[in-house]
Amino acid sequence: MGTDELTITGDQKTSTEYVKAQGYKISSYDNQVQKYTLDKDKLLYGITETIPYRQTWAVQKVEPEQYFGMEISVYSFTVTNHPLGTLDDIKSKVSIILCEGKVIGGTSFPNAAMDGAPYSLDGKTLEEVTGKSFQKWSEEWKKRYGT
Repeated sequence: MGTDELTITGDQKTSTEYVKAQGYKISSYDNQVQKYTLDKDKLLYGITETIPYRQTWAVQKVEPEQYFGMEISVYSFTVTNHPLGTLDDIKSKVSIILCEGKVIGGTSFPNAAMDGAPYSLDGKTLEEVTGKSFQKWSEEWKKRYGT
């Protein structure tokens, strides 16, 4: 066990253990990349600044409303052995989302210079997670979180 693993505690340790439990091998740990209080304003439809939050919460298995008013922490890792890894680049980025010390979800993204929305932690698209087309999901989101 490396020195790094001996010194991690709290959410950092929880997120690291969770990544390993998913079967991913950690190549690098990118620390806590985000900390925010979740509220409806972060999810509003039609506002450019909310796009990253909407994209992240769109691929979660939990509903964001149950975390309104709560602090959300996000920890990021570069991993191998992930479904998004390709022959050209076997590494992927994963982010683990925690609230009150518990993992509530996560996202993944190929470790390549690409644009686009994140995938679910296990590499699924919004359509695969929700069972809805992007258009249908977008219409429903707009009703829930319209400006």
